[in-house]
Amino acid sequence: MKRERLDEYADEREGPPEELTLADIVENAARKLVTAIVIAGGLIALAIYFRSSPSSPRYQAAVGDGRIVRIDTRTGTVIACEGERCFRVLRRGQELDERPAVRALPAPAARPAQPAPAPPSNAAVPAR
Repeated sequence: MKRERLDEYADEREGPPEELTLADIVENAARKLVTAIVIAGGLIALAIYFRSSPSSPRYQAAVGDGRIVRIDTRTGTVIACEGERCFRVLRRGQELDERPAVRALPAPAARPAQPAPAPPSNAAVPAR
């Protein structure tokens, strides 16, 4: 019985293979190309969606006594500012010393006193 059912379909499968026209070949190639582009786009979208992004903010800051210290959490750079002067305390890859050498900053140079402005003259202004 099983053999009989297989023989029913044998006639449909036999015969010369169809010859593909140029249009059929181009259509098959275009379908495969579009499918590959869609799959690649999906993979790129998944990679962008699941990429690792830092959960912490990029900068951390501490303020006190008129000073501010900013830390870049991505690169590890530490910048400190006091007044209008800023300087880099630590660069990427450097390590903090347990007992850093402290250097005294030079005292700002004293500015000479400026002379007082000359008093305005009381000369009469000609009337018009």
